[in-house]
Amino acid sequence: MRTKPVLTVVVPVYNSEKYLDRCFSNLNKMIGDNLENVEVLFINDGSTDATFDRLKYKTKNKPQYQVINKEHTGVSDTRNYGINLAKGRYITFLDSDDDYCKNFISTFLVQIENKPDIVWNDVINLTKDRFQNIDSEESQLTLMKMVLGISEEKIQEGIASKFYKTSFLKEKNLFFNSKVVIAEDTLFILQALSEADSIYLSNKRFYYVLEEHSLNKFNPLTLEGELEFQKQIRILLEKYNDSSEKKLVEARTKINGFIILIYRYFGPLVEKKRISINRCVKTLEHIDEEYQYYTAFSTKINYTKSVRYKLLIILLKKRKYKLAIKLDILLDRLKQIDW
Repeated sequence: MRTKPVLTVVVPVYNSEKYLDRCFSNLNKMIGDNLENVEVLFINDGSTDATFDRLKYKTKNKPQYQVINKEHTGVSDTRNYGINLAKGRYITFLDSDDDYCKNFISTFLVQIENKPDIVWNDVINLTKDRFQNIDSEESQLTLMKMVLGISEEKIQEGIASKFYKTSFLKEKNLFFNSKVVIAEDTLFILQALSEADSIYLSNKRFYYVLEEHSLNKFNPLTLEGELEFQKQIRILLEKYNDSSEKKLVEARTKINGFIILIYRYFGPLVEKKRISINRCVKTLEHIDEEYQYYTAFSTKINYTKSVRYKLLIILLKKRKYKLAIKLDILLDRLKQIDW
C-alpha cells in the first residue's frame, strides 16, 4: 500500500494535447527521484480534442499520475476539484505548458520541515530563505504587498511557485472563486494570506514560463468577474484596521481592476463595435462611482508596469474615460492585437 504523498500537483488541462509530451517531461524532471513523495492529478476540463485519450496513454501503469475527467466548467472549478481530491500533505497548481526546476522535490522537503501553511519560491529580492510566522495584520498586509508587486521583495501574482498545506485550505474552506475570470489567482492568494499562520519564503527558482498564455481572448464575463473581485477584496480588508499598508493593498487592486476593464473588456467591445464609446463612458462613470475606483488613483504606488498601464493611469486619474478607451484601442492596433 502506497504511503501518503507529500505533495499533490494539480494540473488542469483543456485542449492541451500539443503540450502533453513536454508537460510529462517537465514534471518528470521536476520530481526527479522523489516519485514516491508525489501524486499528480491531471484534471481534464472537458477537452474537445484528443487530450483525454493522450493523457490515459501517457499515464498507463503509472499510479502516481492520475487522470480525472470532468465536464468543462473552467480553470477555477477544475482546481477546486483537485483540492477536494488531493491526498498530499501539500498541494500546488501547475500549468500544462510551462517548465519547472529540475529535482525540486528534494528542496521542497527541506522547505516544509517547519510545516508552514504556505510556501513561496521565486521571491524576487529575497536575500535569504526564511520561515516566517504570520502573527499580525502588518505581516499579512506586507505579504499581500509582495504579491501585488508594490514592495521591495515581491513575487508574481499568478498561482505558480506557490504551495499550500492541504489541510489548511480545507479547514479554512479556501477555494478559487469561479465567478472571477481574471486575477482569480490573486484573489485566492490574498485570501489564503489572510488566514495563514506561517509561510516559508525562498528565492529558489522554480517556475519558467515557456508559452505566452492566452491573454488576448475576450471574455464576456470579465466585467461581472471584476466586480465580484472587488466585492471579495472589500470583504477581506474589512477586518483590518485602517493603515497605510491597507490603503496600498486596496488601491493596487482597484487600479489594476479598472485598467483590466479598459484593456480586456470595454476597449475590445468598442473596437469590435459591440458598444458605442459614449455608452461605454457612461457605464465606466457609473462603475467608478459605485465601486469608488477613483479613490485609488491618487495613491502613490511604485511598481514596474507597461507603458500602456502607466498612460492609462494618467488618464484615469483625471477620469478621462473616452481618451483612455481611444488610447487602448490605438495601442491594440499598433501591437496588432485582435480580440
